[in-house]
Amino acid sequence: MRKLIVVALLIILSACEDGGHFLFDDRFDDYIPQSPRQYTVFFETEPKQLAMYEPAHGSFIGIYTDAAPTWDGRTIASHEATLGVRHAAFVEAMELGEDFPMLWVLECIAEQKIPVVVILPPQGRDPFGNQWEEILTGTAKAFSEFPVPMFVIFYPVPANSGWNADTYIAFFRYARALFAAHAPQVAFVWSVDADVGNFTDYFPGALAADWVGFSLFSPMSSESADVMERVLEFYHTFQQDKPIMLNLGLSHFSTDDHRYRIAETTTALAQVYRTILRDFPRVKMVNYMDISRLEYNGHDYRISTDSALQAAYRESVRGFIKESPRSFDDGLFTQPVRSAYTAHVEDGRIYLDARILTEELGLPSPAESRWIGGVRWVDAAMSGMQAEVYDGLVWIR
Repeated sequence: MRKLIVVALLIILSACEDGGHFLFDDRFDDYIPQSPRQYTVFFETEPKQLAMYEPAHGSFIGIYTDAAPTWDGRTIASHEATLGVRHAAFVEAMELGEDFPMLWVLECIAEQKIPVVVILPPQGRDPFGNQWEEILTGTAKAFSEFPVPMFVIFYPVPANSGWNADTYIAFFRYARALFAAHAPQVAFVWSVDADVGNFTDYFPGALAADWVGFSLFSPMSSESADVMERVLEFYHTFQQDKPIMLNLGLSHFSTDDHRYRIAETTTALAQVYRTILRDFPRVKMVNYMDISRLEYNGHDYRISTDSALQAAYRESVRGFIKESPRSFDDGLFTQPVRSAYTAHVEDGRIYLDARILTEELGLPSPAESRWIGGVRWVDAAMSGMQAEVYDGLVWIR
């Protein structure tokens, strides 16, 4: 037994010969077991063309409501009066084959709102059959009667849809071609539910979508994680190619435990909208879903029914674009890109995750680095990078 122990010690010591370093893994050169505070990192790419109706700076706010119209059939002005906030866009939903919401679109135009229409698959029928081609053509022609900026969220992918991805993509592209031919003023949006894990399987391609969308309905509880963490994978996938439309609902009541969580929801509203402006610059429209789904999933997402939620919402959307512009931005723009990796600061020096340089910026692997918390870090200044901390973020210039 003693001989075995001696042999084991000799093996370990021989591995440490070169100046005390482990020859079989250089990641232990400067290994420190605890990870330091992580900073979100941004860098800029070459200027790119703005997408259709994309603001160069800032983000539109919109809203969807299932509130009953007033006596004269109007919903927009009365809903904004209740919330005390103006919106750049209003959202309406229709199933393919239903009547075009002409009066609602006219109200949007009168109130100077951008109409955002969600076209849902028909319930209980094959959503991709040939029988829809004529109806889809008629729907596109109905949109063409209104030569104003509009968005169509076409066939948003729900969780557990069971749809064949190839069939979906073919139908989406067909619809896109019809709208491009008959209603070119409509920006086409491809969107998925937050619970669609394999969302890239359904992406119809860059030419088929002007924007991409992400629908997030979140329950609130004392254990709720940061809501925007659920957006990160989608955001990193599309931020350099498409503007992102976020459709958002935060539940303040659930039939699971029959508890109201107004305080948690007001805090989450402030956190989400603040985080979007600071950390998600390619989210260019946020539509709040002011609806109750108690009969469907047991959650109430309405903010218009509680004065504390109304006040929190008014405060949260400060800094967003609340008016439909008379003219939309055009041309090239330089968009900050959020890195999938992080940085930390130590003794006044900024250290970057080495993968920022090698994977995202396409630079050679730096010669000098250190391992902390199992991650390879490089000194930004030593690597020739101009980096600075601003507003709690690290920016690479």
